[in-house]
This record gives sequence, C-alpha cells and structure tokens, in this order.
Amino acid sequence: MRWMRRLAAIAAAIFVLGPSTSQGRAQTAPLMRAIALPPLAPALAAQLAPITIELPAGHTDLAPPRVRIVGLTWCGGDGADGARALGVAYPEEAIAPSSNLLSSADCERELSSIARRIPLSAAHAPWAVIIKLRATWRPWRMTLAVLDAAGAGASNPAAALRRLGEIKSIATAGLQVLPPPGDRYRFDLAIKFTRTTIVAALFPAGAIADPDPYMMSDPILTAEQAAAPPSANLVADAQYQFINQMLRLYAPVYEVPFQLQGMNQPMTVRNVIASGGDNTMTLRGEIACAGLIYNGAMAAQGGDLQVTSIRLDPANLPDCNMDDLIARLQCQGSQVAITGSARALAAALTNYYQGQPFHYSTGQRPLRFMLGDVEFAADLAALQSTSHGAIFGEVGRATVRRIGTVGDQ
Repeated sequence: MRWMRRLAAIAAAIFVLGPSTSQGRAQTAPLMRAIALPPLAPALAAQLAPITIELPAGHTDLAPPRVRIVGLTWCGGDGADGARALGVAYPEEAIAPSSNLLSSADCERELSSIARRIPLSAAHAPWAVIIKLRATWRPWRMTLAVLDAAGAGASNPAAALRRLGEIKSIATAGLQVLPPPGDRYRFDLAIKFTRTTIVAALFPAGAIADPDPYMMSDPILTAEQAAAPPSANLVADAQYQFINQMLRLYAPVYEVPFQLQGMNQPMTVRNVIASGGDNTMTLRGEIACAGLIYNGAMAAQGGDLQVTSIRLDPANLPDCNMDDLIARLQCQGSQVAITGSARALAAALTNYYQGQPFHYSTGQRPLRFMLGDVEFAADLAALQSTSHGAIFGEVGRATVRRIGTVGDQ
C-alpha cells in the first residue's frame, strides 16, 4: 500500500526504537519485543566482526600485540543463558579473506582440525588462530569471552588468547539510537539467547532493574512465531502508544501518492493515530485535499490485517445558521457538496485499497542504530501484520548490515 509506505518507513522504527517519556517510565512493559529467527540470528552475530583485541603485556611476543577476529560463525545458544560462536584471528595487519572460512558444521569439530585447514598464504599472514567465543548478557551489558583457541603457523598466540577470558563488553543501557529530532531519548535493551534465536526487548531508560520476567516465553509471540511464513526471520511487536509517539515525532504531515481521475492536486495526511484490538486496527487522521479537510479513518481486520474500509468526514463544514434564506440555502448546498465529495473520495480510496494487506516495511529508508561503537543499518520487508489488544505485531524478513565503527574515516 503505497500511501502507507511513508508511515511504514518511520513507524517500523518502533521495533528497534521507541521514545521514552514520563508516561513510559510509569510502566514496566517493554516498548517492543523481537525474536531473531534463523537465519537472522547467525547474520546478526556475523556483523559484530571484525573485533580487534590487544593482548596484555607479557602474554605474547607479538609486536604490536594486537589481533583481529574476523568471520564470526554463530553456533547457537548453549542452554545456560549464553551463546557460542567461532572466529578466525589474524595479526592486525594481515589481509583477512573476504569470505568466512567457517561454517556452522565447524561448531562440532575440534579447533585444532579447523586450524590446520586455514590458508595462511591467502591472508598473507604468518599465523591464524581459531577462537571459540561465548556471549552472555546480564543487565545491562553484553560480554564476549574466549573459551578456547587453537592456532596454525609459527609463533601463533593461541595460548595467550586462550587465557584472555572476557575480550569485549558492550553496554546496552542508556542507548541513543534515534536520529534527530529523537536523539535526546535513551533506551535500555535486554537480550536473551535461546538454542536457535535471539530475543530482545526495549525499555525506557531506567524503567526497570530486572527485565528477566519480560524475556520469558510469551503466548502471543510464540503463536506468531509458529504461524510465521517460511521466509520470515523476524517476529516483533510494539505498543500502539509508542507507535503513535513515533508518528508524532517523525511524520506529523506527509503526502499520499494517490490521484483520482481528473484530480491532480496532492493529498496530505497529518496527525495520524493508530489503535487496535484483537485482529482489528484503525488509523485516524486529518486528510487535506483540494482545499478541504476531512477527518479520516482506515479500518483493517483479520489474522493478517487487511484494509476493509476508509471513511472521510468533512472537518470544517460551513455554519449555515443565518437569517438570510437565500444565503442559508446556498450554504446548505455547499454542505451537501462537501459531504458528497467526502463520500466519493472515501469510496474511491476504499475501492483502491480494500483487501490489501496492511504491511509496513522500511522500503528505501533503512533503520540506523548504534550498539557499542558499531553502527548498523537494518531493513524490514513485512510479510504479515497482526493486532492483539494494545499490541501491533509484524512478521517479516529483516537484513542487518554493519556500516562502520566510531572513528572510521
């Protein structure tokens, strides 16, 4: 639905973003929840690389003592609130291979056997080390630690890396993730690793100390995950009130790319508010067209929300309470004409959009956010939209890519 893509590109950000307000701090429910399904979870892990490590003095005779981990491969959750991954470490100055040399099958192999097949000449490196990592999250920090390492090549620092323990710590509290004008807002991000997925929940900064009760299995998300199309890799939902805050913040007015035959004037929408119930959703707002303003409402229904109707009511009908009979009749005629035009326009819009799914995707406006010192971009292609009470849900296919690190030129 083309006229919703403008709304979609901005409102979709609610699944990664969502402004914190004093009202939001009065509640503890997350602003959003999301489950990264296979193969999105492995893709997210891969985007954390490269990671540069500086070995402590005395651990190795490397000069300088810096190594770079590339090609992270997700090995899934470990059943103990952590997740494991494999990476290949080279000297910092080495030319690492452009493709990942590891696969998920390597997660079950001995590190030494993997190390023996690393083509050192291709990386122009004197050595390489296969590293087994473990990721954990506790309020409000994610950490990466070395579990084991095995090397290939002369003077490789596998033993030194094996003794390192924690190598990276990423704060997930007080995050600034919104672009202007929402860059003043801060959020806390909670993360949970399962065997095959990554669960995330976003809260207003400082709202709660222990998010664990909100990271357990949820019937709504579980049902959406079970019913997700095979191509989906993300299940997410968000509170309508925060979607509305996003709309007020980023889309107070936008143009609808829709034209009736013989009508070339633009149609604009302002002050959109979304609300919903079980398998039903309504968007309300003001629509301006040809100098007239209408109060509009679009209704959508179904397990996968589809547009059922669009209604327009004149917002500023002329006041015909006047003494002059001729003037009153002319005014009433104007009222009839305006009301008729509203009905005609509503019928045309309904005919055009009725039955179309209410899916919103990022389109040409990828989301951008920071995690630690790394900036990411995310795209969402929506496949299914749902509404459960005060929660709007989206099932789709997401892609996340690393843009760069703070300090990159």
